[in-house]
Amino acid sequence: MNLELLKIFHIVALAGNITKASRVLNTSQSSLSRAIQLLEHQLKVQLFKRNPRGLTLTSDGKKIFQYADKLIHDNEEFLRSFYNNDNEIKGDLKIITTPFLAELELINHLLPFLEKYPQLDLEIKTVSDSFDTEDADVAIRSFIPYRPDLEQRPLFTHHHKLWASSQYLERFSVPQTPQDLDHHRLLVFSLDKQKSILYGDWLTWLLYAGSTSGRPRKPFLQFTSQSGLLNAACKGYGILQFPQEWIHLRKAELVQILPQLEGPQIEVFYVFNKRNTSAQKIDALYKHLQASLKQKFSL
Repeated sequence: MNLELLKIFHIVALAGNITKASRVLNTSQSSLSRAIQLLEHQLKVQLFKRNPRGLTLTSDGKKIFQYADKLIHDNEEFLRSFYNNDNEIKGDLKIITTPFLAELELINHLLPFLEKYPQLDLEIKTVSDSFDTEDADVAIRSFIPYRPDLEQRPLFTHHHKLWASSQYLERFSVPQTPQDLDHHRLLVFSLDKQKSILYGDWLTWLLYAGSTSGRPRKPFLQFTSQSGLLNAACKGYGILQFPQEWIHLRKAELVQILPQLEGPQIEVFYVFNKRNTSAQKIDALYKHLQASLKQKFSL
């Protein structure tokens, strides 16, 4: 039985349809369909039932899936143990995350890890649109539902609050109620980018909180950079929604407003494929980040 065909079948079964599987494998839908047809011809059984929602496994397909799952797992476990030296962490390790998390979280915690493992070549790729682990070993992002093939470990939680500089508040007064935000200058991440960006819905919370009209408020300034928004708030441009963890640690001279108002809590996960052969490096980096971030958030 062809192992490559079994791997394709396994991914299609996990994805539930050809379209998703083609994105995971970065190949055409027609080539995947041909591969499934070839495997069905070789096995002389039907593996999938086609329906409007996608594909479901037949009874024979379920048996083959269990066989393929164990075979692929055993194969990858062997490769992992064969190529990994228990005493060394080295080689390439790629991370994909958002620009905000890369600039304001990761970069402050990676230097000790890189100095501890000088033979490790770390690459960080930043993407604003939705992403998973296709182009990297690790994705640092929100939880990805319906992906049993992924290990998703909680890394930290950002608690969003409202902030403004003292000079802004002296000029425009301190909001006393969420409704008062109707009359203030609000700074938000670019609304155009939020159609596709991760966490997009949460990043405009201050435009809706307490809105008397039921519609989003018009922002005073939109920016495609979170660090740019923070700098604008520090210079008195207006009111900013930002994680309280970063306001304190960056020692920004900002004042929290409406502290009783509960903002979004954004959970961030450390995501990787369960069968990635770089598991030792991935696990070492997770433990380092977890310890470093725990120390940071306890300050």
